[in-house]
Amino acid sequence: MCNRATVVAATVAEAVDSLGGWIFDRTAAGCETLVLVPGSGDTRALEILGATAIDLGDALTHAEWATGLDVLAAAADMYLADARIREAFRARRDRAAQQTYLWGRGPAVEFGDGFALVNTYQVSLAGQAFKRAALDAAGVSPGPHSAAEMLWADHGHR
Repeated sequence: MCNRATVVAATVAEAVDSLGGWIFDRTAAGCETLVLVPGSGDTRALEILGATAIDLGDALTHAEWATGLDVLAAAADMYLADARIREAFRARRDRAAQQTYLWGRGPAVEFGDGFALVNTYQVSLAGQAFKRAALDAAGVSPGPHSAAEMLWADHGHR
């Protein structure tokens, strides 16, 4: 059971498009889910999914921003762009109870050897419906319908 999850994304639309069903299903199961995005734009799409938007810049100024999270999922490009995000991932490596994921583009050499496990999440029917509504709120045209969302799991964490 997840109590706290944080998703790091470049935009609200990116988070909803890539992980909207996963975010909804976690929040529907009682997990407090935060989505860290730069700036303070329109966050209605995340509210539809039950998540709370937090300004990424504000969150990362706190040294302990990732402490106590059960789940941390970051867009691969954000992981590569910010040393504070990479450090949070490294700090979680030895904690088997904490799930750590990358999403977006597939794992590459620059991620290190830890992100080779694929975790294909099957979104619930409710998650699919709420994701469609959130995509509409974010102004994103839904692509081909898929009930699966892909994350790259940290080595040993699924």
